[in-house]
Amino acid sequence: AAATASRCMHVALAIAAASTRASVEMAPSKSPGASSDRPLPTDTYLSEYSKIFDHIGMLEDMQRMAAYHDAIKRNAAVHFKGKVVLDVGSGTGVLAIWAAQAGARRVYAVEASGVGAHIQTMVEAHGLADTVTVLRERVEQVELAEQVDVIVSEWMGYFLLRESMVESVLLARDRWLKPGGVMYPSHARLLLAPSALPRFLLRRREEIASSMHAWEQLAAELRSKYSLRLDALQAAYEREHHEYAFSEAWQGILPASLLRDEPQVLLEADMHSVTHAQFFDWQTEVQFAPPHADEPQHGLCGWFDVRFCGSESQPAHECVELDTSPEAPPTHWAQTTLLLERPLDGSPLVVALAQNSGFHHDLNVTVSSGAWSASYAVTADFRGGEDFLEDAEAETGEEGA
Repeated sequence: AAATASRCMHVALAIAAASTRASVEMAPSKSPGASSDRPLPTDTYLSEYSKIFDHIGMLEDMQRMAAYHDAIKRNAAVHFKGKVVLDVGSGTGVLAIWAAQAGARRVYAVEASGVGAHIQTMVEAHGLADTVTVLRERVEQVELAEQVDVIVSEWMGYFLLRESMVESVLLARDRWLKPGGVMYPSHARLLLAPSALPRFLLRRREEIASSMHAWEQLAAELRSKYSLRLDALQAAYEREHHEYAFSEAWQGILPASLLRDEPQVLLEADMHSVTHAQFFDWQTEVQFAPPHADEPQHGLCGWFDVRFCGSESQPAHECVELDTSPEAPPTHWAQTTLLLERPLDGSPLVVALAQNSGFHHDLNVTVSSGAWSASYAVTADFRGGEDFLEDAEAETGEEGA
C-alpha cells in the first residue's frame, strides 16, 4: 500500500511539475538586444542549478571533470595562452578557472542562475581576480567589450540536448566568437542502440496493474460509502500510469550487457558550424539487426559523446573525448532509455527530435516503424537505474546457471 501511495504521488507530482513548466513558458521573455527570436532560459530551468548542492553531482563526476581539465590543460599553448575565453553557463566557475590557469589573457564567466553568486569567491580563492570577469546574467543579454578566441561550456544534458542550453552556446558563438575561433567541446554525437529489458518491462506492467487494482478498491469503497462515481476517472487514471511508463524517458545507468546491437549515430555535429535546426528539428532512419525470437527487445538506449579537437584552422595539440556510453565509465548523465510496448523486429526505425512546445528545455522524441509510432518526453526526471542494474545481475545469474 505504501509503495502504491508513493507511486501515485510521484505521478501526481510529475504532472503538476509539467503543468507548472508549461505555464511558465507560455509567454517567454526575449532579450532586447538579441538577434535571435529564441526564448531565453526560463527561471524554472535556472532554478535547477541555483544552489551549490545542485552542482555536486557534476563536480563528483570524475569522467566529466577529467575530460574538461585535460582538454584545456593539454591544449593550453595552442588554444588558451594569451587568448580571450568565454565560459557560457559557468556554474561554480571551474572551467573559467582552468582556462585562466592555462594562460588566458581574459576570461568572461557568464552565469545566470543563483550559483553565480559564488563564482567570484572561487576566482579570488585561486588568485585570478585580475583575469576572470564574472557576469551574472543570461549570455543572451550580456555585452562584452571584445570578441573571444575560445568558447568553453558544459552544455550537454540528458540525451545530449535536454535543457536546450546549447541554444545559448550557439547564440554566443554567432555573436562573440572571432572568425576561426575554437569551441570546447568541438564536436558532439548522439547515439542509439537496442536493449533487452524483459524484467524491466514486466515490472512496469505489474506496477500499472497493482495501481489499477488499488484504484478499483478505492472506487468501490467511495461508491459504497458516499455514492461517488470515481470509476468515471478510471480510464484517465490508467492513462496517466501508462504514460509514465511508456511515454517518458527512463534516465539511469544501463549496463552494457543489456545492449543487443552496435549503436547507430542519430546526430553528429561540428560545434563551429551546427545550426539550431540541425540540433532541434530533425529525423533520421536507423536499422538494427533482427532480434532473436526468444529474446524480444523492448528498449532503445541513447547516449552521447563529445570531443575536444579544436577547429579545422586551429586543431588541438591533443584530442580529448568524453564518452557517456554504457561501455564507458559511468557519468552523472547515465543513459536515456525509451521503453517500447511493441518489440523491435529489425525493421527500419525513424527517430525524430524536437523541443517541447510548452517548456523548451525538455525534448520530444518520436520513434516510428511502419504502422506504429511512440513518443517520449525527455525531462529532468532521473529514474530507472536501480532496476536496470537488477536486470543485468539477473541476466548474469541465468547465464552462469
